[in-house]
Amino acid sequence: MSDRLFTLRIDTSGLAESVEEVQRLRGGLANRKHLHAKIAVDAAAATRNYLTRQTTHVSAQRLGAKPTGHRLRAARGIEADSTAGAAVLRIPRTSGLQRAFGDILIRPGSGKRFLTIPADKRTYGRRAGEFPEGTFRFAVSMERRTLMLVFADGSGVAYFLKSAVLQKQDRGLLPSDKDYRAIARNSTRRYIDELLDGKGGPA
Repeated sequence: MSDRLFTLRIDTSGLAESVEEVQRLRGGLANRKHLHAKIAVDAAAATRNYLTRQTTHVSAQRLGAKPTGHRLRAARGIEADSTAGAAVLRIPRTSGLQRAFGDILIRPGSGKRFLTIPADKRTYGRRAGEFPEGTFRFAVSMERRTLMLVFADGSGVAYFLKSAVLQKQDRGLLPSDKDYRAIARNSTRRYIDELLDGKGGPA
C-alpha cells in the first residue's frame, strides 16, 4: 500500500479567533506527525471494520465450504503508523490485500513445484499435507489440461495443481480512495477542534 494514498492541505484562515488559538494551531500543525497519527489510527480502525463486515466469500460459496476467517485475521493485522510527512497503514503481506492495488502472481514456495488449489469443500482452507498419507492420488484432466489430486476413494477432485496463479486486481478488498480521503478530512477536523480547545497537539 502506498504511503501517500492521499495528500492533505489545510487552510486555517478563519478558524482561530484569538492569538492563543493561532499559536495552538501553529504549534499543532508545525509538526504534523500528531495529525498523521490520528488519521492513521482512524483509517486503520475503519479498514478493520470494513474487513470484518465483508461476508461474501466467493471461493467458499462456490465450493459450499465454510469460510476460513482469513479476512478476520487480516483485519487484526492492520496497524497504524505515521511520520511527519504521512499517515501510514501497515498491511500484512500474507493477507493478500495488496491485490486491491494490482494483480498478484503467486508461485509455489521454495522446494515446491505446484500450488494446490482447493476443488472440494473438504479441502478448502486445508493443505494437502494435513491429510493422511494415501488420501489422494495424481490424475490428469484432459479437458482442463491440468494435473489434479483426486480422492483415492473416487469421491471427486480434491485439488487442482498449478505452477502459478494470477489473481486479478480487486479494489473492493479495501475501502476506496474516496473513503480514505473522507476519513482524513474528518480526522483533521477533529484534530483542529481539539487544538482550538487546547486538548490536542504535541504533549
